[in-house]
Amino acid sequence: MTSHQLYFFIVFTSLMFMFISSPCSCVEYVGATKLPPPKHNDNVNLSLYYETLCPGCAEFISEGLGKVFEKGLISIVNIRLIPWGNAEIVEPNKTVDCQHGEDECYFNTIEACAILAWPDQLKKHFDFIQCLENRTLRGPIRDRKEAWLTCCKDLKLSPNFIKDCYESGIGRLLELKYGDETLHLNPPLEYVPWVTVNNKALREDYEKFVEYVCGAYKGEHVPEACRSLSKPAKSDAAQVTVSSISVCYADEASELEIDQAN
Repeated sequence: MTSHQLYFFIVFTSLMFMFISSPCSCVEYVGATKLPPPKHNDNVNLSLYYETLCPGCAEFISEGLGKVFEKGLISIVNIRLIPWGNAEIVEPNKTVDCQHGEDECYFNTIEACAILAWPDQLKKHFDFIQCLENRTLRGPIRDRKEAWLTCCKDLKLSPNFIKDCYESGIGRLLELKYGDETLHLNPPLEYVPWVTVNNKALREDYEKFVEYVCGAYKGEHVPEACRSLSKPAKSDAAQVTVSSISVCYADEASELEIDQAN
């Protein structure tokens, strides 16, 4: 067995064990997720819950989230991307129903596989996801496989791991894992993009995540990104009400289906 096959076997076994295990609370679930070991215990946990074909998610990943790599901010952040969003698990066969259709399910899985492909190389899987999200903003994608293969080519990344992950079914298991995590969020996910800092939802303030990360950081090595802020955010973002920002609510798809039926 090659090292590549062995890695897939370990991942597959771990995912299967997770589904046999009993469900748990959100904080416990996040703590149990296999993450690269943090460089510093003071690092702030930054998580983005999103879906690949929501325009607001694509815009945030393309234009806003990249700030995490600027001015040394990444040195104090443990960042996670969770591509599931408003999808639903339909029993009894655990069929996945995505808000924006089958293409979104496909791209959610491809991006989940990219995260698995380079778990300790955050910039690699982020650049891949950013590339693919940029592509979705340019209009409908006619050849979805060609879309992500082009991103691999442009970024000089091997597509083999993503391809094997998707075709082996591991990508589907990853998505079910992300779905279980998303469905157990507390407070519950209301729309995407949904950003949390140390498990606290920023709601409408998600574009100000840098301020919240800096406000939550208690370590000694303050990066330039935080030093250059006039006043890090410390207010309770949970009280902010969404207004006219670009987000995708879970009930939008069902409303669209009703309208079309009428």
